[in-house]
Amino acid sequence: MRSTHVLGIGLALVLAGCGGEAPPRRDRPLIVGRDMPVPEASAKVIRFAEAQVGKRYCWGGTGPNCFDCSGLVQAAWRAGGVRLPRTSGAQGRALREVPISEVQPGDILWWPHHVGLYVGNATMIDAYHSGAGVVRRPAAMPKRVLRVR
Repeated sequence: MRSTHVLGIGLALVLAGCGGEAPPRRDRPLIVGRDMPVPEASAKVIRFAEAQVGKRYCWGGTGPNCFDCSGLVQAAWRAGGVRLPRTSGAQGRALREVPISEVQPGDILWWPHHVGLYVGNATMIDAYHSGAGVVRRPAAMPKRVLRVR
């Protein structure tokens, strides 16, 4: 009975996003064009995310003391005046995909079960994992780029 319960919790974590897989590493560099001027809403998002760097990772965390990946993205865009779904999967279903060549600061870098914010200059901010917390790092090649605006 207990092992079934633990398995069910593990499956729920995977389906919810931000915890089912190891976060993406920078094994392939993110290919970016020239960074464009940042709209004010995106600038607010990026300022919020930058202020969270160094905070700890916690599964299901939506701040203010700790975040998981989708909780950080959701909270950052809330600071920019936009309401987003809670999980990485729901964010992936709700937002418009754009080509990687058109990535702009404020866009969401999306992988199955993980998201981060592109902040310009081939860098991203994400709630990486429990050992790292919220970090600014070189942007990894995402499966998708999602545009909020």
